[in-house]
Amino acid sequence: MTISENLISVLLDPSARTDERDDAAMDLSRHDSEAVESALALIACDQKVPETVRASCGESLAEIWIRRGQVNHQVLAALSGASKNEALARLRGN
Repeated sequence: MTISENLISVLLDPSARTDERDDAAMDLSRHDSEAVESALALIACDQKVPETVRASCGESLAEIWIRRGQVNHQVLAALSGASKNEALARLRGN
């Protein structure tokens, strides 16, 4: 398994501790792949996931989009609450 695959596994694991999932979400901001973006978007939009984790997913998505120079507007539109606020704040700050 690659580093990003391990991080995705932790992020998607509902039995993992919240701090582990939050750390995985933040660490995934350094990885560019469709699998990473999909996992972050999935968790960022899941209202059953703790808000801190969703917020970190939104911020990581924005960091990936900034690095790529291209925002995924479909994913951005699907975000809500903390994940959207963090993504927009990061995008505005750049």
